[in-house]
Amino acid sequence: MKLKWQITLIAILSLSFPWVVWQAFVAINQTFQSNMLEAAGNQAQVIVNSVQQFNQDRAGELSGLVATPLTEDVAIDGNLAEWAAVPWYQVNAQFKFKIGRHQQLLHVLLEVQDDSTYANPNAAGDRIIIAMGAARGINRITINRQAEGLVPKAFSQHNYTAYWHEIAQGYQVEAKLANSDINRLGLVAINHQSADVYQALGHQLDDQIHLQAIFEPQAHWQNFLQQITPEDGGIVLSDSQGRTYYQTQSNAAKVPESNWLTELIYELAFDQSQDDGSHFFGQRVKQTFDGGEIELTVGHNAAQSALIQTFIRAVLWIFAIALLLLLAYFLFALVLAWRIRRLNKHLQTVLDDHGKIHTLLPSHRAQDEIGDLSRGMSGLLTQINAYTDYLKQLGSRLSHELKTPISIVHTSLENLQMEQPNNAFVTRALNANHRLKFILNQLSALSQLKQVIADTETEKFDLNALFSELAQGYQSQVNNLSFNGNGAPVMIKGSQELMAQMIDKLVQNAMDFTTETDQIELQLGCLNNAFKLRIINTGSQLPEGNTQQLFDSLTSFRQQKDPQPHLGLGLYIAKLICDFHQAEITANNRKDPPAVEFVVTGPVLKT
Repeated sequence: MKLKWQITLIAILSLSFPWVVWQAFVAINQTFQSNMLEAAGNQAQVIVNSVQQFNQDRAGELSGLVATPLTEDVAIDGNLAEWAAVPWYQVNAQFKFKIGRHQQLLHVLLEVQDDSTYANPNAAGDRIIIAMGAARGINRITINRQAEGLVPKAFSQHNYTAYWHEIAQGYQVEAKLANSDINRLGLVAINHQSADVYQALGHQLDDQIHLQAIFEPQAHWQNFLQQITPEDGGIVLSDSQGRTYYQTQSNAAKVPESNWLTELIYELAFDQSQDDGSHFFGQRVKQTFDGGEIELTVGHNAAQSALIQTFIRAVLWIFAIALLLLLAYFLFALVLAWRIRRLNKHLQTVLDDHGKIHTLLPSHRAQDEIGDLSRGMSGLLTQINAYTDYLKQLGSRLSHELKTPISIVHTSLENLQMEQPNNAFVTRALNANHRLKFILNQLSALSQLKQVIADTETEKFDLNALFSELAQGYQSQVNNLSFNGNGAPVMIKGSQELMAQMIDKLVQNAMDFTTETDQIELQLGCLNNAFKLRIINTGSQLPEGNTQQLFDSLTSFRQQKDPQPHLGLGLYIAKLICDFHQAEITANNRKDPPAVEFVVTGPVLKT
């Protein structure tokens, strides 16, 4: 695992501290809320007992159809969106209705399940009957089944507005009753299968419509509930289906100051059990009694609200600080990883194209462990550089030190050969001494050439002209050599002498591996601001493997014996000259016909 991810993992694990603190706050809050909820439950039980006794003394006052207050006037148009919050009265599986009140006027929505449709212009068909009882008597409205739309009214009928709406399972009727003093209501649906066979649904028994009383709030109930309402809470008295009879709120109860964010955080972080009646502003307890259901809401006082909001602020601050520390850890990991990558990148490039080792590394002035590592690496590179310089000078030193002893041995062997001209051992020793002298001369020349290359000044010259001139000289010596130059000048920056020496090495290498029947081809081209020089000779193949080893010092793949020893320095010198010109040299085999190709690629000057 990378270092930055290790530090990031440690930083993430550090979040366990705010998580433990949060768990502690949750435990404290649960204890606080459970105690508050238990107290609210005890208080609700006392209120239930009082309401139960008050209801027994005034039997029948908590009964009747509850008309739910409507926030806006319902448009009689078949659109039922305004009825969404009003609960249904379910008479049976086929008949249900809703009752609402707006500005003292009753609104009624009926839904009837009826798969069959019966209509007879000469007899009664499917219909809805709405019976209304008031102080002046009883009125009845009959609405016959019709097509979708507003219901036309007969002149003699009670004033109303209705809309007939067909649904997949039956039909719905939406109506607004104009009489404001209605205190009883009866709703009946008549579904005909034929003229004589029908079914009556709703408030009808023995062909009589039974009017249901409409609940009317009583002042003494409101006063009683107001007296028993806690000073920091409210009471909602409703029927078994949640329709409100009475609702009171203490004048002293104040909603604590808050905002949506703190309330949301509390509900998500602290109030994990959404069904226990605890919430951000207090506790809510529901209990049933014979007349319906009582819902008691007890709000938090100022101290309790301040405690809850302190919990929330503390958790937010802890998590904010933890996230900032996490971000700081991550940034520190990125910086640390960047410093290490930078040091590693410089270590990979300490040896430049000219063979020089750069011992100064990044962060060498830093006082931390990375600085110590950088200084240690710099010290090691300094020692390697000194040893490399020693090895570079070893050839010339050996040549200088061994030149005199070899000359003495050579003179002694020549004198001995004059005395014993037929002695084979003397002859072999003299030949070996000649080869040793040649090797020392080559090593000395190589050392001098490196120094010459390092000290050579660069100039602009035309590689195409130089290559053409050299090719003419080669063709005068070798008959099987062809040349294909570039059509235009190829200007590069470097040394003509060194470039000519490199080409000589490559051409001489090609000549060494060709016979009179083989061909040598010289090519020069230019493409995309780079020149490409090719030297191809047929009749030979490079050994399989890493051909780049050809350009190493003291490396040779020659298999045939040659009177002149080869130390494997020719291609190595060509590689040094290519590096000086910022060029690249490669070698590869060709298949058809079998041949060896040396390619030199380097930059050209922009015109």
